[in-house]
Amino acid sequence: MKKGSLILMIITGMFIWLGGLLTYGLGINDIIPVPRPDLIVVGTSLIGISLIVSGACDLFGKKTKEMHIEENDERNIALGNAAMASGFKAMNVTISVSLFALIFTGYMTIVPCFTIIGAYAIGQIVFIIRLWHLHKTM
Repeated sequence: MKKGSLILMIITGMFIWLGGLLTYGLGINDIIPVPRPDLIVVGTSLIGISLIVSGACDLFGKKTKEMHIEENDERNIALGNAAMASGFKAMNVTISVSLFALIFTGYMTIVPCFTIIGAYAIGQIVFIIRLWHLHKTM
């Protein structure tokens, strides 16, 4: 990633994390009409801290010249893409099975169900469009 996007990731993480802590400190999380107001603080803290740590590790990690050359090596890029493809296939199966199990055991409500289905559908659509584009250009 470029340095600017990593800095933006760290700043976004700071805003999310501090926003969650601010809602807890001011007691706003008890006023917000959500089923589990305690999860607002936990969720924003986890998301914010993970963005901060991820961005800081990539930003401040020094790469040697050999590491930079190896990172741009075509073989390593192909291996990384193959590993991501396998992860994508495994994620599709596990999300489908998990969603099926949660729906039919009664643990899934309407809003999260359609949110997960929408995210799953977007991933599939992006895959199909990218595959079509790559077949067309290569």
